[in-house]
Amino acid sequence: MVAVTGLVAFLATVAVTLAQNQCDVTVLYESHCPDSRNFIHHDLVPIWHMLEPHCSLDLVPFGKARSTESGFVCQHGAKECRGNMVMSCALRKLPAGRQQLDFVSCYMGDPDYGGPQCAEKSGLSWTDIEACMQSGEGTQLQKEAEAKSYSIRMSRFVPTVILNDVFNPTDHNEAVGGKFNKLMCRYTSSSDICSLV
Repeated sequence: MVAVTGLVAFLATVAVTLAQNQCDVTVLYESHCPDSRNFIHHDLVPIWHMLEPHCSLDLVPFGKARSTESGFVCQHGAKECRGNMVMSCALRKLPAGRQQLDFVSCYMGDPDYGGPQCAEKSGLSWTDIEACMQSGEGTQLQKEAEAKSYSIRMSRFVPTVILNDVFNPTDHNEAVGGKFNKLMCRYTSSSDICSLV
C-alpha cells in the first residue's frame, strides 16, 4: 500500500510539473568563446522573454577552463579567465533570469572593456565586482562553476546546453545548432515560442 501511495504522489507531482511547463535551462559557457557569444546573443536573448514564464535559467561561466594551484587556465587565455570571474561575481549579485542574462549579454559584447558600463546598466557597482575578484570570493565562485561544469557536462563543445539537469546530446546539438526555438517549443509547449518554429 505504501508503494502505491508513493507512486500516486510521484505521478501527481509529475502531472503538476508538466501542467506548469516548468523547465530548467543551464548554459555552460566561456567569456571569450565566439560560439558562446553567438548562442547567447542570437538564440537565448531573443526568446528569453517568452521562456521566462516557463523556465529558470542558470548561467555558468567556466567552459573548458581548469583550476591549478596558481589560479585557472582557460581555453582562450588569461582574459577569458578574468572574464569568467567578472561574470561569476556579477551573477552572484543579480537576481536570476532577465537581469543576469542582460549583464552577460552586455559583457560578452565587449568582454575586454565593457565591464564598467555593463555593471552600471545592471545597477551594479564595478568597484564591488572588482572587490569580489580580488578578495578570493571570485576564485571561490569560479571553483563552484568548475565543479558544476564538470559534474554535469557531457559535451566537449562550449556552450553546452542542459535541460532539467540532464545532458541529452540530441537536445544539446539542436540547441547549439540553430534550433533552440524548436527545442524549447517541445519543452514548454508555449504558443509564443512554437509560433517561431
